[in-house]
Amino acid sequence: MRGPIDYIIVGFDKPNFDGSVIAELQKASEAGVISVLALVVVKKDSEGNVTSLSADEAGGVEITFVDKSAEDMVTEDDVLEVGELLDNDTAAGLLIVEQLWAKGLKRALFAANGLLIAEGRIHPEAYAEITSKGE
Repeated sequence: MRGPIDYIIVGFDKPNFDGSVIAELQKASEAGVISVLALVVVKKDSEGNVTSLSADEAGGVEITFVDKSAEDMVTEDDVLEVGELLDNDTAAGLLIVEQLWAKGLKRALFAANGLLIAEGRIHPEAYAEITSKGE
C-alpha cells in the first residue's frame, strides 16, 4: 500500500542551487517521512527553449535517495507543461513525493471502512491569513 503521492513545482527566478534543498529532501527521505519518486529541474532560456536536467546534474551533487523504480514518472510532456508556466531565464523544480508518514493512517482509515471524500492543501501563508482575520 502506497501513501499519498503529491507533486510540487517550485519556481526559481535566479536559481541558487547550493545543495541545501537536496540536503533537506535527503533528511526527510532518510527519516522515512517521504519517498522522493522524481526530482527534475526544468529550465527556460532567454529564447523560450525548455530543457530538463536531473537534480544531480543541476546541483552538482550526487543524489541517491530518489526512487529508481519511478524514473520514468516525469515525461517530456510534463516538462513542456511546466515550461509553459515559466518566464524566460527562469527555472522550476518538479518534485514528486510519496507521503510515507501517512501509510499507517491510511491503513487505519481503510480498516475503519473510511472512504476519501475530498482532499486539498492549505498553504501556510493562506492559513496565516485565515487565522489572522479575527484579530
